[in-house]
Amino acid sequence: MKLSALPTSYNWIMVTGLLFSLTGCTGLMTEPEQAPETIPDWVLSPPRDNTHLYGVGSAPRIENIALAFNQAEQNGNAQIAQQLRTQVSQINTQDTQVRSGQGGEQVSKTQTAYTQVTTSPIELEQTKNEKRFAGENYVYAMQSIDRRRIVAKLIIAINDTDSTILKEAALLSKADDQYPAPQDWQTYMQLIPYFAQRKSYVDELTMYSVENTSAGKAASDIQAIEKRLNLALSHYGFDVSSTRQADQLASALSHFGLTPKSGSLFKLNSKTVLHTEEQDGRFYAFEDGTLELIDPSGSRLASWTVSSRGIAKNQGKAKEQASYNWSKQAVEAMFTWLTRLD
Repeated sequence: MKLSALPTSYNWIMVTGLLFSLTGCTGLMTEPEQAPETIPDWVLSPPRDNTHLYGVGSAPRIENIALAFNQAEQNGNAQIAQQLRTQVSQINTQDTQVRSGQGGEQVSKTQTAYTQVTTSPIELEQTKNEKRFAGENYVYAMQSIDRRRIVAKLIIAINDTDSTILKEAALLSKADDQYPAPQDWQTYMQLIPYFAQRKSYVDELTMYSVENTSAGKAASDIQAIEKRLNLALSHYGFDVSSTRQADQLASALSHFGLTPKSGSLFKLNSKTVLHTEEQDGRFYAFEDGTLELIDPSGSRLASWTVSSRGIAKNQGKAKEQASYNWSKQAVEAMFTWLTRLD
């Protein structure tokens, strides 16, 4: 049978369409399917145990992959630090209630005095990279820190500090503990930094240890020395009655854990000059002068020269602020000297 011939142009269109259809289908059938990116479980659910702390950090993926991973590790370390901050957010809350009574202002002396001393940090265990993963757009790193190693170092540091406290306390007189001997004042002042350091170590131990342990608890002999120190700080006292800044100095002494009261072991003298200036409707008060520490024999132990400033719309307020700032700076300088005697 003879087929009817189709026009040449029509034949070409039909053949071209058929080929396009076939190649299109072939392309759809042979193109591999794009699977979604699988992120490791540890990225969203880091391990949890009592021996380590874990933190996962991420960073945008860039051409320098090593730099990207470095940033991810830093972010993981920051996550560990945040866990620790959250865990001990209430540790350093201070009770600063002040009450009036015989002997002057009373405040949380020992604890407050400890917090005014700068302590030396202990070199703790460094974080370690556990895992890495490079995704299409981001890189991830899991960091860890070994609680056990840190706890062990802190316990050693606390024990060493306790040994130093016992050695220093052995220099104290054997007098009645209810009435600290006047000649022991220097030893008591030197004990403050050691108890401050001990407190710092114990706070860190509380951060890293998850076990119900008494490792940081002070032994009975250390507790007895701390009790004697607290009593001495309250008993010795500083007489500010002859100073022009009596109220401001008394407040500053209480802030640093020292007791302001009349007829006490130490006497404070102040020699200052106060002047004011007015500019653009505001008053500027400047106080410059010296604070002297006098011992029971009447001799000057030391002195500190301090300058301060107060600013307010009212001249009287500016003067009050200048005197308050001067007193706080002067007592801080004295406290630093008292607790760092050779």
